[in-house]
Amino acid sequence: MSAYPERVRLPRGRHTHAVGYTPGSADRVTACDLNAEHGEFLDDDTPITCPACARATGK
Repeated sequence: MSAYPERVRLPRGRHTHAVGYTPGSADRVTACDLNAEHGEFLDDDTPITCPACARATGK
C-alpha cells in the first residue's frame, strides 16, 4: 500500500496532489507538505500532476 493513497485538488489550485496521513495524527497532508483537509478529493487512480508530489512518491 502506498504512503500517499489518496488524491486531492486544493482550492484555487491546478495540480493534483498525492495525500496521506501524518504519522501519529489524523491530519491528511500532501506529499509536498500542504494541508489537504480543505481540498476536493478525487479518485485514487487520478494521475499526480504536482511535480513535488510526483518526486516524493516516485510516480
